[in-house]
Amino acid sequence: MINITNIEKFATHDGPGIRTTVFLKGCPMHCPWCANPETQSIHSVFMYTASKCVACKACINHCHSKALSFVNGHMHYEQTKCILCRTCENVCMQDAISFNGENWKEEDVLEEILKDKDYYDASGGGVTFSGGEPFVQFSSLLHLLKMCKQKNISTAVETTGDVPFERIREAEPYLDLFLYDFKHLDNIRLKKVTAGNGKRIKANLTWLLKTCPDKVIVRIPIIPGFNFEEALLKKTFHYLQDLGVKKLHLLPYHTLGKPKYEKMGKLYTMETSMMKEEELSSYRLYAQDLGFDVEIGG
Repeated sequence: MINITNIEKFATHDGPGIRTTVFLKGCPMHCPWCANPETQSIHSVFMYTASKCVACKACINHCHSKALSFVNGHMHYEQTKCILCRTCENVCMQDAISFNGENWKEEDVLEEILKDKDYYDASGGGVTFSGGEPFVQFSSLLHLLKMCKQKNISTAVETTGDVPFERIREAEPYLDLFLYDFKHLDNIRLKKVTAGNGKRIKANLTWLLKTCPDKVIVRIPIIPGFNFEEALLKKTFHYLQDLGVKKLHLLPYHTLGKPKYEKMGKLYTMETSMMKEEELSSYRLYAQDLGFDVEIGG
């Protein structure tokens, strides 16, 4: 079984061609700008949309474990009491409550992927495993990758790189593309803000670039207040150039994850204004001058 949050059809930004993107639960990092914060936990996550709630309290009256209550007019959820029976979700007539994350059989995921194989073949697309961090649920991921290759489906993974090396090495023969995030050059700063292991991320990237450089696209999310500094970005470009990176994607900061934080009852602490692509034009030119095949977005 594999716990996933969504299967997105006809995705065009998660690798070449038309793709199906499968979002897996679980991540070792906790980036405060994360677009998919519901995937950070490997467990199903309680989501509550206050604007839809009419305070009928059907959810509370039917909660067997007393995990729900109204406190000062606001819904209060106690995760430690919840038994994930999802009764509250089923009785909510306003769709104000949902649980994000559902266990699937790997064979059923493959069946969904195969439905669009004709589109993959015509466009040079395939399947992309995203998250979260797909390597967290490694045995299920590897099983899916092997089944996809048996069906001649091109495979890609969006990864933080913050995973045990053995998993990268074992999965590499079954992957056609690594979309590899590189968030910060400074290991200490990375650890403080995201809980990420910069040393491991760099070591895994170095191995991939020595083993299969043409399979790797490095992606840098550009985040104001974290890594959006001219000197730092240029130093990062030179570091990646020395490693042998050929393709580079600069990802402008966005706030698409903000509503999800609210539904999870978490505070969104980042900037509320999205970055415009033009703000990265000079950095794209600088990276191009260094010899990178570089895109903004992607």
